[in-house]
Amino acid sequence: MQSRTDPKKPVPWVGGGAGVALACVMWAGIVWASPSASASPEPGWAHDHSARGIPPRPSGYSEMVHTFGPKCTDRSHSARSLWPSQSKPFTAGYVNYHPYIQRDVSWNVRGHVSDARKDAAPYPGVGAYNCRLIAGSTSWSVHSWGAAVDTNWQRNPMGQDHWNGHGADGVNYGTFLPDVWRGAAPGHHFFWGINWSRPDPMHFQYVTNY
Repeated sequence: MQSRTDPKKPVPWVGGGAGVALACVMWAGIVWASPSASASPEPGWAHDHSARGIPPRPSGYSEMVHTFGPKCTDRSHSARSLWPSQSKPFTAGYVNYHPYIQRDVSWNVRGHVSDARKDAAPYPGVGAYNCRLIAGSTSWSVHSWGAAVDTNWQRNPMGQDHWNGHGADGVNYGTFLPDVWRGAAPGHHFFWGINWSRPDPMHFQYVTNY
C-alpha cells in the first residue's frame, strides 16, 4: 500500500453558502475561456491504447513537473469534457484538466462510460483542476496540475475504505468506474487513491509516488 501522510487533493466543498457556490464553479470548469472541449465519443468508438491515448505516467514530484509543467497555469485546465451528474444528478457539466491526459480522459474513460451505456453510474460530483494546497499542509495538490480527477465524491469521501458504486439512478454499478480509471486493460492507468494509507476512494491521479 502506498503511504500518504497528507491528503494530496483539494476539499471539493469549502463550506456553506457562497463557499459552496465558489467550489462548484471552480470544479465545473465552465468559467475558463475557450478550453479544448470533448463530448461523448463518435459512433464506432474504440479504446485508444496507443502512446497518445495512454501516455507515460510520471512517478514522483520531479517527473510530474517535467510532464505537466508549472502548476496552476492556463494549460493546467485547457482541456475539458462533458460529464453526466457533474455537480447535480442527471445534470451534465464540464470537467477541466491538463491536455496531457485529454485523450485518456475524454476519449478513453468518458467514452468507455458512454459506450457501456452507463452514463447514470457517475454521481455528484466529478472534478479535476483546482489550484490549491493540500488541506492542512504547504504542499500543492495534484489537482493544481490538472492531473487528477475526483469521481462520485459525495458517496466516496476521503477516509472511506471502500467504493460506493451507486450511481445517479440508485443502481449499484459496483467498481465499474474505478475499473475504467485504473489498470492497463480495460482501465486507463490512473492511480486510485483508495490504495493510500488514508484511503481516498474518489481520487484518481495520473502520477504515482506523490
